[in-house]
Amino acid sequence: MEKELIIMVVMIVFIASVTFTEGLKQYLKLRKVSRSDINQDELELELLRKQNRHLEARVQTLERIVTDSSYDLKQEINAL
Repeated sequence: MEKELIIMVVMIVFIASVTFTEGLKQYLKLRKVSRSDINQDELELELLRKQNRHLEARVQTLERIVTDSSYDLKQEINAL
């Protein structure tokens, strides 16, 4: 009876350790993926910020051209 109890305890410990190890592998794998996803998102966000700054500069240039008094004069001349 004592041998059967020892064998049962050894099997339970073995199953528990294998389950824990596999769970830990999955946890570390998911943690690694989420960090790389975050880094990719940060890179995309920085690219969008650069594009936004570039577009803002272009809009400011266009506003300067349109509000310039010589632009109004050219429009009036072209309208004639």
